Amino acid sequence: MKVPVHKIVGDGGTTYKDGERLQREFREAFDRGETVELDFDQTRIFVTAFFNAAVAALLENYSRDELDRRLKIVNLPPAAKELLDQSLDNADRYYHAPNLPKSPR
Repeated sequence: MKVPVHKIVGDGGTTYKDGERLQREFREAFDRGETVELDFDQTRIFVTAFFNAAVAALLENYSRDELDRRLKIVNLPPAAKELLDQSLDNADRYYHAPNLPKSPR
């Protein structure tokens, strides 16, 4: 499944809600085991909260290896890739570090 991010969030993923909207577009296909390609062409402004909701939240139910295999990220500017990687690293530690205390939800 190919998801044109620009059609969902426009020029920028600037809020947590934008990230939730993006994840809703592909989550069902991802949960069925499909490979998902997120195409960030024409989307140029990003914040960490967007990546937390759109991608990193998947680590609650999936491993980082599975995300790397089945979630393809294309046309993401290098600076935004750094934000995405930080978001994934933090979520991976949060969801998969056995001794990390969890905050109540």
